[in-house]
Amino acid sequence: MKHTSAQLKAFARKDLDGNWGLPMAANLILGIAGFVVIFLTSFFSDSTTTVGVITSEFLSYAVSLFISLFAAGITKMALNISRKEAFSMKDMLYVFHHNADRFLIVGLVIVAISFVTGMPVMVMSMNSNIPASFIIFFSLFDIVITVIIDLFLGLTTYLLLDHPEMGAIDSIKESIRLMKGNKGRYLYITLSFLPLAFLSVLTCYIGFIWLIPYIDMTMANFYRDIIGELNTPDNTTTNEIPAMTIEQNSNQNETDF
Repeated sequence: MKHTSAQLKAFARKDLDGNWGLPMAANLILGIAGFVVIFLTSFFSDSTTTVGVITSEFLSYAVSLFISLFAAGITKMALNISRKEAFSMKDMLYVFHHNADRFLIVGLVIVAISFVTGMPVMVMSMNSNIPASFIIFFSLFDIVITVIIDLFLGLTTYLLLDHPEMGAIDSIKESIRLMKGNKGRYLYITLSFLPLAFLSVLTCYIGFIWLIPYIDMTMANFYRDIIGELNTPDNTTTNEIPAMTIEQNSNQNETDF
């Protein structure tokens, strides 16, 4: 049985009740560290030349890739909270002790696609003779590609966390398979947070300190819902669920978006 967006959010709020502190602190630390590093990278880069802009973007992607490893650790924390398992700030370093190269490979695939699709915008922004409409079009195109990638690969981090033996390419294939029939739900849940994101911007971004853990927990429950874990009365973990459970879930949704 698939749970609705409202139900998954209700589960998330219940999971976070009394547990907001660590997820908020972890995301705050990661956000500040990421901002400082990217700011310094941009500050010392030459943005007056095409090579300088591309170099700056490349370094930003590299930093984002490294930060994503800590973000995966926060995702592990969200899964632990959702499963009523022990969690701590050490979860942020979880990936570094469990074959971090798998996460890096997936990240490189995503970054490579994003870098290629974002290249036209970077180059055109350096040329004042190019119409703004062209830049806007390619910027929107870049956003659409990013969304499409997320719709297919949105579960890779969860799969790698739950299955230490799973390789990067296998996690990509499995994510694509599991998202079949669930992409519409995933997109709807993601878009449903836009009003809260807008309100968070109005609070000078302070609201994101609460919003991001809320989103993380909702998406963790979305993943658990897809693999059938939320339907198990004893809160069985993913590694204990027979493979057939996931297979059946996928088959039942083969004709869905």
